[in-house]
Amino acid sequence: MAVADVVVSLGVLASFYALLALGMNVKYGHTGLLDFGHVGFYLIGAYTAALVVLPAASSDPSTVYLVGFDLPWIVAAVVASLLAGVVGAFVALPTLRLREDYLAITVLGVSAIFQRIVQAESWLVNGPDALRGITPPLTGLFPLGGRSVTGAIAIALIGGAIWAATAWALGRALDMGDTGVGAHEPAGDARADGSGDPEPQASLAERLHAIATLGTDRFLNAPDPDPGSGTDPDPDSETGTGASVGSSGGGSRASSIVDGLERRPYVGAALLAGAVAGVVGGAMTFVAPVGLLVWGTVVSVFTWLVLLVGLDRYAAGFDRVDYAATLCLGTGYMLALAPMFYLDTIMLWVPLTLLAFAIVVGATIYLRANWSRFVSQPSRYATFAGFWFGVLWYFPIQVLSPLVAGESMTVATRVFNNIVWILSFSGAEPVVGYTRFQLFLFGSVVFLTVYATELIVDSPFGRVLRAIRNDERVVSSLGKDPFIYKVQSMALGSALAGLAGALAALYFQTLVFTMFAPRVTFIALLMMFLGGVGNNWAMVVGAFLFWAFQTATTQLAGFVAPGLREHVQAFRFVIMGVLFLALLYYRPEGLLGERSRAGRGE
Repeated sequence: MAVADVVVSLGVLASFYALLALGMNVKYGHTGLLDFGHVGFYLIGAYTAALVVLPAASSDPSTVYLVGFDLPWIVAAVVASLLAGVVGAFVALPTLRLREDYLAITVLGVSAIFQRIVQAESWLVNGPDALRGITPPLTGLFPLGGRSVTGAIAIALIGGAIWAATAWALGRALDMGDTGVGAHEPAGDARADGSGDPEPQASLAERLHAIATLGTDRFLNAPDPDPGSGTDPDPDSETGTGASVGSSGGGSRASSIVDGLERRPYVGAALLAGAVAGVVGGAMTFVAPVGLLVWGTVVSVFTWLVLLVGLDRYAAGFDRVDYAATLCLGTGYMLALAPMFYLDTIMLWVPLTLLAFAIVVGATIYLRANWSRFVSQPSRYATFAGFWFGVLWYFPIQVLSPLVAGESMTVATRVFNNIVWILSFSGAEPVVGYTRFQLFLFGSVVFLTVYATELIVDSPFGRVLRAIRNDERVVSSLGKDPFIYKVQSMALGSALAGLAGALAALYFQTLVFTMFAPRVTFIALLMMFLGGVGNNWAMVVGAFLFWAFQTATTQLAGFVAPGLREHVQAFRFVIMGVLFLALLYYRPEGLLGERSRAGRGE
């Protein structure tokens, strides 16, 4: 299996956990409400969605449930979100009037009650046994080729959505200017030697954005984002008109969202460009025998280019020395794993691997404390060291064995398969498999949900939530009732957890009560702190990094004897706890930190 298939599966798994972390972020990150029972709403969403899509009568006598409605999945997701949100609001009503501490304890107890009800009542959702028979949508259409009307339409939708999302990401990066992620660190152009002028990178990004939007920005009369202006065209600023907490007045929250869309001209250009690209791609795959391969290659290469441009802009101020240093660090961490791959005796590779890691970690700590370049840009160095590690794992490591054996065709095939990640090459012809469709479906839900949440928290309503988090006495003094806003925040965060549960039911297709243990809540908390508290997009980063760590440690456990494999997989929770403590100590704001709402940057 190509490593691209592993990454796609990882992305599917991380997507609904990102929604779970997003719900926690709305409660705690934006409002300051600590919810230790967040998993309870995740459980409600999962089982509600399952009952909505299951048939009225089970075909399996070992599967018993109260009722099935046999409705589409989109209805199930909406119902699951609404029910979880309503339950969250009702749980908050009697506790928030006391203290937030009571909320954390009460919701923890409520989630345990939900889990015990599911476990004990066999007539409800099959009790302690697994609830089976959950069928994902549209499975009969896959794998998809391009030489059919259905396949062409589906490929047009998938390719167009990916193109639109990628063009939007590039437009957002340009719109954020040179003070985006990592702006808390000094830019390279501020160095004494004057090196690291980011102007060439900005010009490259602008040219790529012009290509990505296919000229639709001119059709919409939307100006290209100006990376050098440093202005804030969207309603992020809390210092502008109506920015005060009390300015929301009787204004409509929906009008704030519409106003936010109007102030982001690159959104419409990206959507229109995605539609045009989707139509062209669908027609190409339907008409030409190799159209699907060509279209998949174009879309995949485009996403890689945007990723590289985004990293290039993030690395504003990096020069050759910085790139070489981070490459050496990433290579060092990869080489530290070499004894595990090439030594058969556990008594040899375990101490050698630990020694190698100790050397690399020690070198990293030393550079972090003593090298001025590393000291001035620690998060950029950490990001690029991880990036080089991922690049080495994604490309060279996968072709190392055939390269040594002289199998050049195998090397070229593997590299091409990993570049064209949008297509599956497991059969005789390239196709779009169901896992890719799930990534598209879940990714679209996550993208739209996070984007809508961003608009909400940038509105006057979101400013009130952050004011409550900072000091609710200020909110009360301005005539707002903090209690009402807290209940709404609980409802919104719980609804997002319910939506995550609905997607989890769609993904796993089987539900067991043990999947909703209290540790899931703390996993969501870990993802939130890992990405950055109060930063909605950082929830996606936190979820992906968490599951990347889980997947990597699971694969590494395969090199251990079967008798010790379970202990190694359990030991990763210890490692995870140590890393979490280190993160809280050295970077309590998370990897990305909270995006400043008073201007651009971190």
